[in-house]
Amino acid sequence: MQAVFPMHFNHVAGLEQHVANSYKHHVCTHCDHQPDYETAGDLNQHLEESHNACLECNELFYDEEDLIQHDVEVHNRCPTCQRFFDTPSNLINHEKVHQEKNMKCLACPRMFITNSAMMLHLEHGTCESGANLRVIQNLVADWYEEYGPAGHHHEDDFRCENCGSHFNRLSALLQHAESETCDAAVWDFYRIFVHIEYNQDAFQLFDY
Repeated sequence: MQAVFPMHFNHVAGLEQHVANSYKHHVCTHCDHQPDYETAGDLNQHLEESHNACLECNELFYDEEDLIQHDVEVHNRCPTCQRFFDTPSNLINHEKVHQEKNMKCLACPRMFITNSAMMLHLEHGTCESGANLRVIQNLVADWYEEYGPAGHHHEDDFRCENCGSHFNRLSALLQHAESETCDAAVWDFYRIFVHIEYNQDAFQLFDY
């Protein structure tokens, strides 16, 4: 092992300059006694635990609550379970797991977090009512034929009337309305929901 010899300095300023420039020293300049840590990792851990530091932004916060608020606003941190996410959209999707299931299926007692999740349940054929994608598409097409814009049947082309985006399933259109990418509201589809719920007897008729 290579021997390590102590260095001596004539002035305090020289010592401080050496410590600041040397990769072998990892000093916390925020502590009064300025402890010197063995590794950069040890110093970073100290900064996070003792000084509420955001290493990515090179900022210190008054307390842990301020640091958490910073992480929520800047670094996609979930305020409920404290997990971090790569993008705001991933965080938004994750936050749904913390929401209560208060959306009842149109055709069975099951409860869901969002309208789009409920509609996906119907389209996938997992509902005890017998609904599936073909059933939903036909019922929505019937509604648009009677009440919707002329020439817009929506059998396999679900268009957002607000922004013009097209989707091949009603569940995808509802997810679009639930997101922040468009000003459309799920309430805009309330009459379609009523039509589907009212015509449950037709589920078997359309299942071919």
